Amino acid sequence: MLRAALASGLLALAAFGGFGLAPSAPRLPPPETVSIPPGPALYRSSAEYRIGTRRIDPPPTHIEIRAFDIMAGQVTQEEYARCVAEGACQPTTRTPGAHLPQTGVNWSDATAYAAWLSERTGQEWRLPSDAEWLRAAAERGFDGALGAEGENPSDRWLASYRSEVDRRGSADLVPRPSGHFGRNSLGLRDLAGNVWEWTTSCDEKISLSSTGEQIASERFCGVRVAQGKHRAFMVDFIRDARSGGCAAGIPPDFLGFRLVRDIP
Repeated sequence: MLRAALASGLLALAAFGGFGLAPSAPRLPPPETVSIPPGPALYRSSAEYRIGTRRIDPPPTHIEIRAFDIMAGQVTQEEYARCVAEGACQPTTRTPGAHLPQTGVNWSDATAYAAWLSERTGQEWRLPSDAEWLRAAAERGFDGALGAEGENPSDRWLASYRSEVDRRGSADLVPRPSGHFGRNSLGLRDLAGNVWEWTTSCDEKISLSSTGEQIASERFCGVRVAQGKHRAFMVDFIRDARSGGCAAGIPPDFLGFRLVRDIP
């Protein structure tokens, strides 16, 4: 009887912050999301495909996408600042602005925020794959195909050059508030605006035989796919070179992220 009473007392003390234990923080409400239904998709891989030394467009393949929820907007500076304040995320050089997208974050920063948000909401959040991002982007997604598949490599070089000139001509480097670039047909804000978004997909090189059969592949996850107006391949920038990594320094201003969660 005495032992039972003591045990009950200890539990009560712990529940009310006894012995220096802080009460658990209240759950955060989940962010606004858009539900993406499951179904088939025609997907062109983010991998680099080559036949010998000649680069070609990845062949489109039919894949199945599972249902998922995706944040309607990019993670904002205000939202990221909460994670920093609780010591779960690394601070950035950006002064928090309520409705501006959080940029200047590396891949590890984005995954740290996902882990923090998962704990604070009780839901499992993560970065999307390249295929999931393209599915959610709908008409705003671009798979990078150049359509220059001839034997003459200069044709492909010219196609790539024209694409790069078009991108630079429409560059907008000023941070814009959430919603500035409008919504796509599924209701997601600012897709393919002036902020690129991290994905989980790794850089991959695939070699094909002259008959189109895969003969070799190599994956390097120190470089990830970032999605936006076009695919970009970004190293996981680190702020302290002593900790190791692919590139030291502050991540670019145009790198941000949004998260997804699986629908059971």
